[in-house]
Parts: sequence; structure tokens; C-alpha cells
Amino acid sequence: MSTFTPPPGWGAAPAASSASDNGAWFSPQAPVWIYAGFWWRVWAFLIDTVLLSVAEGVAGLFVGPEVSVRWQELPLDGQSTNVVDIAALTDSAQPYDHLLHGVSVLVPHIQTGNWQTSGSVLLALLPALYFILFESSRMEATPGKRLCRLRVVTLSGERISLLRATVRFAIKAFISFPFLYIGVLMVAFTRRKQGLHDLIAGTLVVRHDEPRTVSFTP
Repeated sequence: MSTFTPPPGWGAAPAASSASDNGAWFSPQAPVWIYAGFWWRVWAFLIDTVLLSVAEGVAGLFVGPEVSVRWQELPLDGQSTNVVDIAALTDSAQPYDHLLHGVSVLVPHIQTGNWQTSGSVLLALLPALYFILFESSRMEATPGKRLCRLRVVTLSGERISLLRATVRFAIKAFISFPFLYIGVLMVAFTRRKQGLHDLIAGTLVVRHDEPRTVSFTP
């Protein structure tokens, strides 16, 4: 009897194999998880970043601040400056009378009003909602991961809960990424391709829709 340990990046070792009459041995077929490597996860993250940027840009059109243009009058004779509201000038019967007393230059200034409170909070939380809700949904992956055929699962291959997805995102956002990306780079060196956020949350990122059945031979 002998056992076979699959190479790094594969799932649990298959069952023990038995020697055949001619001395060669083969392990029985066993389902294994194929862990998502570092570069697969990078590509998925880049796709998600593009999708998030588009979503934030569209949302910003509806919840962004009010933008107005005001003009600052700069007299060339050195007298005090005035701030002129361009809307007030257009409504005035003689909008340029005050400029006839001297030569001035109008400099435009863009000013923003108050953000809509609920909208700005939603915009700030959009990345968190994106990753948490998608990864804990039936898709088990963000759209970027899905396009790369990746899934986020528990250590037993099950769908992760909303709480686990929240913990995973929090660790990734506040530890894995800010500290020189060390928690992310761990994916390239750990046996099961786990980042720091995966290790703490107890998750795996696997490729394909189902575990593959593989025969190992020496």
C-alpha cells in the first residue's frame, strides 16, 4: 500500500492505491479541488475593478454633489475684488454696468454643494456591497471571478455565509491590501492558494464549476 500526495494547488490527496501484478500502481480516481492561482485571481480582480468603476461613475451622476460656477472679479486697478454670481448677472437688466468703472478680469470657480447623505454613504459602501453580496450569493463569486470560472467556498466546498463574506472583505480591505499587499501575495506561496483574508475567514477560491476527477500515476 502506498499513498500519493498531489502537487501544490490541488485538493485533498486521493485514496491509497494498491500495487498491481506487474509492480506498477495507480491511484483510484478521486475528486479534487483545483485552487485558483495568483494570476487567475489578479485577472478576476481587474475585471471587478473595471465593473466597479463603471458602477460608481453611473451612481455618482445621481448622488453626487451639486455643481455651480461662480466668477471672481479681479480689477486690474488694484481695488478690492468681488465674487460675482453668473446667474445674478444674467438676470440683471444691466449686468455689466459695474464693470464700466474699470477694467476687470472674471475668473471662473467651480463650487460644489452638499452631498446627498444617503447617496454618498451608498457610494462609499458600494465596493463592500459588491464583493460581500456577490460572493455570498448563489453565484458564489463576483462577476469578475465568474468570468474567470472562480468560486469562493468554505473549506468543505460549500457556499459561504453573509457573515463569512463580510469578515473576508474586511480583512482584505484593511489588512491584506494596505500592508504592502502581503496578505494578497500569500496566494502565490500557500499550499491551497489562500490569501490572509482566506486563512482568517476559512475560505478557498477554486477554479471550475465542480471538483474535477483526476487519476494520479507515478
